[in-house]
Amino acid sequence: MSQAPLNYAVFNRDDWSVLVEPPVERDVSHVTPSILGEIKAFNDQISMADVAMFYDPLVHYIKLRHAQYLRDREERQRFLGRNTKPSPFVIGIAGSVAVGKSTTARLLQFMLQAEYGEDNVALTTTDGFLLPNDELKAQGLFDRKGFPESYDMPALLEFMNAVKDGEEVVHSPKYSHDISDVLTDEFDTFERPEIFIVEGINTLQAAPNSPVYLSDFFDLSIYVDAETELIEHWYLDRFEALLQQTAEAHDPDNFFYAWTQVPRETAIDAAKKVWETVNLPNLVDYILPTRERADLILHKTIGHGIDEVWLRKF
Repeated sequence: MSQAPLNYAVFNRDDWSVLVEPPVERDVSHVTPSILGEIKAFNDQISMADVAMFYDPLVHYIKLRHAQYLRDREERQRFLGRNTKPSPFVIGIAGSVAVGKSTTARLLQFMLQAEYGEDNVALTTTDGFLLPNDELKAQGLFDRKGFPESYDMPALLEFMNAVKDGEEVVHSPKYSHDISDVLTDEFDTFERPEIFIVEGINTLQAAPNSPVYLSDFFDLSIYVDAETELIEHWYLDRFEALLQQTAEAHDPDNFFYAWTQVPRETAIDAAKKVWETVNLPNLVDYILPTRERADLILHKTIGHGIDEVWLRKF
């Protein structure tokens, strides 16, 4: 198992679970097994026990950090003698493909909406800032999709700057996992939420040829971690489940449809090759090295269960 760096405090299930906010001081998150089933990403796993033992205390911690953020902003305004536009408290969530980032992001959004109101907590992903497939192919980067150079980082940095600058309305491009491409004419619109969650494999990476890190715009950063062998297993398991779902839907426009028309063994071999030549190198070379930039690390084990929380000490 990975060892936490020296500048992180490690909490196991028992240690972390007692840090939950007293019920009298917080709103009930209203997470039920049914709602949890709707929140979790496709083929992901998460238990009500993890919600109670890990996510409830995490929401408590986020509320404390958000309150401190508001106090700091007020003190800064007092020092400068001027009012500034209110800007969201931004949470970045990073980690490998198939590790469960999306589930973590959606669950935190739901639980925080119970605290701050539905319109005050927004979520976006960096997938929409991938270059469109046609452009990736034209630049010879299609086989590097997901690597740092496959993103429109100037556009992503400009978007995050607008968010933190307190722009009243910002737009981010949409990405479709069904066709595995950016929807160039569709956008998500955000109207200055109180809390803004940004999820993606590259959220803690530096932008190529730029002194600015995406994480420079974050007020709290979270990395979802697991052993590499487990992530590979989850990736291949999800691929097989997607094949089954696509075959049942019989949708020729779906990105995975072509793989339903070949022998299952051939499709699985292709997925293993993608893992070995794309996702694994991307994890080892670009994603995992950013882990220690996170303020908090959720370490997962067999069955996607969380077994430890690593909290940065300094």
